[in-house]
Amino acid sequence: MKGREFKDAMYEGLAKLMRAIANPARLEIIEMLSQGEKSVEGVVEATSLTVANASQHLQVLKNNNIVKSRKEGHYVFYSLINNEFMGLYQHITKYAVSEIAELEKTLNRQRDDNHALNSVSLDELERMINDKNVLLMDVRPSVEYEFGHITGAISVPMSDLLCCLKDFSKDREIIAYCRGPFCVLADEAVKILSENGYKVRRLDEGYPEWKMRHLHESN
Repeated sequence: MKGREFKDAMYEGLAKLMRAIANPARLEIIEMLSQGEKSVEGVVEATSLTVANASQHLQVLKNNNIVKSRKEGHYVFYSLINNEFMGLYQHITKYAVSEIAELEKTLNRQRDDNHALNSVSLDELERMINDKNVLLMDVRPSVEYEFGHITGAISVPMSDLLCCLKDFSKDREIIAYCRGPFCVLADEAVKILSENGYKVRRLDEGYPEWKMRHLHESN
């Protein structure tokens, strides 16, 4: 294989992978699967996609070694291929927000609208996590909490939050977290809790970012 032929083949392979990622629906699916395994129906429930569209996008991701699948009865379940790809996705989103001004403005506007600008970093969370005056609240659906969650967090899905308010002390600071920096569940939780008189902030990132940090620390 000549030098030019080799380069063309390698860069085309890289471009193929990038094309598979470069789709808004597939990026959202990747975020969903970073929370844990989901069926096609589970992906549909968490997004605005139809079953047919979700299946098509999942097939593109599978063909490019981004997701893997397994069959159980009549259902097909999908998950990310490995933690290395999850780390790559997180690097892309961090870079995009820090370097693309319009994305940073949109993110800040979303946080401002929901009283969530004063967010907590993962470094801050590590220092706060054993503080008895802090309540760490996971507002993702309970099935995602069961797949994995930040140590010490309690599960309060957004669908249950309003009916559970009386169970929380206003003397404790609440840190709400969800799927990651682009997930709106924690923003919505912060807005509801702050409007009801609770001291609350959101975690700047989410469970997958916390998981990756701890995987790196253990290696």
